[in-house]
Amino acid sequence: MPIQFRHLFLLMCLPAAAWAQPQAAAPLLADDPVVERLDELEALSWVKLSPFTTDTGALNLHGFAAGDVPTWPEEEFEHRLRVLDQRTPFELTYNRVVRSYIDLYTVRKREMSSRMLGLAELYFPVFEEALDRHGIPLEMKYLAVVESALNPAARSRAGAVGLWQFMLPTGRMFGLEVDSYIDERHDVYQSTEAACKYLKYLHGLYDNWEMALAAYNCGPGNVNKAIRRSGGEKNYWKIYDHLPRETRGYVPAFIAVNYLFAHHADH
Repeated sequence: MPIQFRHLFLLMCLPAAAWAQPQAAAPLLADDPVVERLDELEALSWVKLSPFTTDTGALNLHGFAAGDVPTWPEEEFEHRLRVLDQRTPFELTYNRVVRSYIDLYTVRKREMSSRMLGLAELYFPVFEEALDRHGIPLEMKYLAVVESALNPAARSRAGAVGLWQFMLPTGRMFGLEVDSYIDERHDVYQSTEAACKYLKYLHGLYDNWEMALAAYNCGPGNVNKAIRRSGGEKNYWKIYDHLPRETRGYVPAFIAVNYLFAHHADH
């Protein structure tokens, strides 16, 4: 029986429309890895051809007309994230960098966001079971959206592979088998288990989930270097300017994905 992707939100039936960036939004890097993962997903033939179905009318909470690209005032975004922040151990800050990624997911790449909402029905139950078993906040499932756009075949320019984007040495360090015939970085269950082990290890180093997220992306060495250069700060936003360029948008994108999955029907 074909899988029905019920959670494709209103964006699926709306065209990708041009929308002027608000002044508050920060520009994204031309080679932003988050954008690259979304572009890779968009290029996949099975994504283009898969028969997605959903009742978009049931998700149209505000009665938007087909073709509308909803806009909201800054205060509304800030309020929504403040409410979400009260329900999570993550620090869901709102600022111009976070806003730029909210715009990416809800405006520029809105169709790919709708596809990811559908793919989440396949992968999130697997992620949540493993995260719960390891005592990791369930919101960490959104990390795979940032890392791979929920594309199990994703491969970065640096060589990171799979839903959780493991480099070869790190994957092997956390129990993934990789040889000429097997690459468990592509395996949903094995890679999720390895990701949980790695995230617990990183959280043990910093006792802070935002710092663990940064280290997941660029490695503990680079995070430790940023801490030293910032004078010993252990807050993500205080070491932000000292992180590698491609890592600076990583936590903001994670915050934006939290927003997307909570408020897709508002867009």
